[in-house]
Amino acid sequence: MSKILIIDDEIKLRETIAELFSLINYQVFEAQDGSEGLEKVQEHKPDLIICDVMMPKLDGYGFLAEHQKSNHSNIPVLLLSAKIEEIDEKTGFSLGAKGYLRKPFVFKELKEIVDFHLREKI
Repeated sequence: MSKILIIDDEIKLRETIAELFSLINYQVFEAQDGSEGLEKVQEHKPDLIICDVMMPKLDGYGFLAEHQKSNHSNIPVLLLSAKIEEIDEKTGFSLGAKGYLRKPFVFKELKEIVDFHLREKI
C-alpha cells in the first residue's frame, strides 16, 4: 500500500483529499504546514508528498527547500496552489517539485499525477 503525505492548511481540502485517497487504498498522513510536514516525512517516510504552496509557518517553497536537503529528498513532491502565475510554477520546479497543480482541480487529475509518480518510483 502506497503512503501519501498531504500538507495543506485548508482543513476541509486536506481532509477531503485524504479521504478520497484512503478510499482507494492509499495510506494517508496529514500535516497542516511545512514544518509539521517535515516532521511527518521523518516519521512516516511516505512514497509521495502533496503540498500546498501558501501556508503559515513554513510555506510549500520553504518545505521543498528543506526537503531537498534532507535524507528523504528522493520522495517526490507535488505542489498544489491557487497561485496561477507561470513564475510560481517555475519556482516550484526549480526547488525540486515533480508536479504543480492549480486549485481548483479535479480529483481524477490529481490521482493520475500521483499514480504516474508512484509508478516512476518502482
